[in-house]
Amino acid sequence: MRASRSGRLLRAAAGVVVLATLVPLASGCSLTSQPVPGCGAIQRLGLVAQSVPTAAYIPCLNPLPPGWRASGFQAASGHSQFSLRSNLAPSQPVQVRLEAACDVAGATATTPRGPGVSTYTKLRTISPRYSGTLIDVFPGGCVTYQFNFQRGPHIALIENFESAVALYPRQQLAVELHNRLGITLGP
Repeated sequence: MRASRSGRLLRAAAGVVVLATLVPLASGCSLTSQPVPGCGAIQRLGLVAQSVPTAAYIPCLNPLPPGWRASGFQAASGHSQFSLRSNLAPSQPVQVRLEAACDVAGATATTPRGPGVSTYTKLRTISPRYSGTLIDVFPGGCVTYQFNFQRGPHIALIENFESAVALYPRQQLAVELHNRLGITLGP
């Protein structure tokens, strides 16, 4: 009897923590003082997942390549976003944004970054700077990566940010939140 009561108390406490985290999100407030969620931070990923509750994938950070840093994390109703900055292009951060829908008109299909994902590149310029948007589209959402790099190091910089940002399956996140914390990720 005592073990089941303590289990219920732990689940209730975890639910309160998640609720306290999600209340600012539901009210439309952004959360900018927290670091960008890593792919192992399931509670933080739950916050991102709730910002676009239809998204089949959630962007998260793998370990960053040397010389890169992440900042500016914001989660609000309808989107989440953050920036990636390389010491090779310090004045031109990559803007990463999760939304429910993206415009791929005029974009070129490229190699998909995951199962069930369509990936596109929409270039604005190729000289003297290589700038544009990489777009990952999946059921219920998309992630855009806006970049603007000097030609030359642009290929390595694009490879770096593509490897830094992973797409975490929402279904897997829902299972992990439920199994580890007893939390149900809606919908």
